[in-house]
Amino acid sequence: MVTTVRCTMAQAWDRISTLAAADAGRLTGYTLLDNHIPPIPTGALTGPAAQHLHENLYRGADTAIDGDSIAYVICSDDTPVAWLTYHAQVIAPAADLSDYQIAHQAQAIDALSQLPRRALADLARRRDHREQRDPGTKRDIRHDDTSVLVADPGEPTLTWWTTLPADLDQARTHLAAITGGGDEALVLDACGYGSYVLGSHRLPVPVLCTIEALATEHDLPAWVIGDWLKAEGAPPSQPNPDTVRAEFTRAYLGIFPHQRAYARVQFQQRGWGDALDAAAIPQRLFDLDRFTADLFCDEVREVRFPHGQIAVFRRHTR
Repeated sequence: MVTTVRCTMAQAWDRISTLAAADAGRLTGYTLLDNHIPPIPTGALTGPAAQHLHENLYRGADTAIDGDSIAYVICSDDTPVAWLTYHAQVIAPAADLSDYQIAHQAQAIDALSQLPRRALADLARRRDHREQRDPGTKRDIRHDDTSVLVADPGEPTLTWWTTLPADLDQARTHLAAITGGGDEALVLDACGYGSYVLGSHRLPVPVLCTIEALATEHDLPAWVIGDWLKAEGAPPSQPNPDTVRAEFTRAYLGIFPHQRAYARVQFQQRGWGDALDAAAIPQRLFDLDRFTADLFCDEVREVRFPHGQIAVFRRHTR
């Protein structure tokens, strides 16, 4: 059974954007995605709209859910002002609304039209199950090969797993051929790009292609670059591809066996060895462990490979 969560208006909109149940008093969100029929009021809906809602709530055992079935309902002052279908289509049902409800309806349509990719991916999985279709193979997040789950933005629940070439124009042509849509495919999920793909932020194709290109140019797995992007706060800031390339070029220092190996290189490059020799101080008295800790705390960060080596990056200075 789904419990409707009491919350503030702002919290309700946040929950609505993930298709979770919400109750802010005058604003409520009801999910029909679970095996529970919520008591949704019809309020000021017109007769046909109220009947359509009733048929979705209380469909017979022999009536299967399809793409046009209602998956989520948003109510304002006990009247449904918008609902979402299982195919992620937003519907504004016919109703006699107050000015307050009309304002909520506009917000509801906007929220349901900009669902995060995790919510859309869930609807896509449900569609695959209903239609017994296979979108392809999903790889493990730490797999060195990459793959993306893509859809046409006009039909975001019809998805395919595929791979991206590093060239952006080639990628757009490839994705358009797969999804049947335009140049800008919607990426709902991705594998092999490390922790960059964690969360619900957008995964722009141009950025993913840039990761692919950098991985090829530097002989690195794409997930190493993804982990670096995540560590530098890239998902929330949504950097453009040129910024990603420029920052990576500035930051990447190479692969080292371990932290002390990098610190030993810095020890020599910064002249500590020569300075100690000139002062007749044995190099063994230099606190390499402390120097290593300071470097990786203040100046650089690592992305660790499964076999123990590390990729070292300069930290971004703000």
